[in-house]
Amino acid sequence: MKNPILTVCRWFVLRRNRSTVPTTLLPLREVRSATVFVDTTVEGEDPARISRAIRQFFDYHGIPVQVICPQKRDLNLLGCLKARVRGSKENPRREDLFISLAASAENFAAEYEARCSTARFKVGRFPLPGDVFDLVVATPESSEAGQAAAFAAIKDYLNKIR
Repeated sequence: MKNPILTVCRWFVLRRNRSTVPTTLLPLREVRSATVFVDTTVEGEDPARISRAIRQFFDYHGIPVQVICPQKRDLNLLGCLKARVRGSKENPRREDLFISLAASAENFAAEYEARCSTARFKVGRFPLPGDVFDLVVATPESSEAGQAAAFAAIKDYLNKIR
């Protein structure tokens, strides 16, 4: 059962910090920096291996990337990333591409980062209310595709966007 007070507080935080930057599909040649959210709560997946694959892809394309693999200690009471991980208001993250590899739509930290990111192009695995993502790469319901497989599919789509 969800805590109604926590739900209301999260709603206010999302409303106060949401991004108003217009988003659209961008080709890789227009992306100057990227941020990728890797879900560390998934059993049986190695976030370090996924991070290496992400860094290898973006290094090949010459795009600086920040990979966020939040641990329990990196989250505040509401479930958002702490300022030391996210970036302070005086020194915010600047990215053109945001990718969420969250394993479920119930991951509040991933939802918060997606809604509050100032990226011009957002990619996710699950649609969120309000059309947050420009591109949604959903896994088939018959398979249990992990984050590595989802990132491989996202890479293919990013390479095809012209």
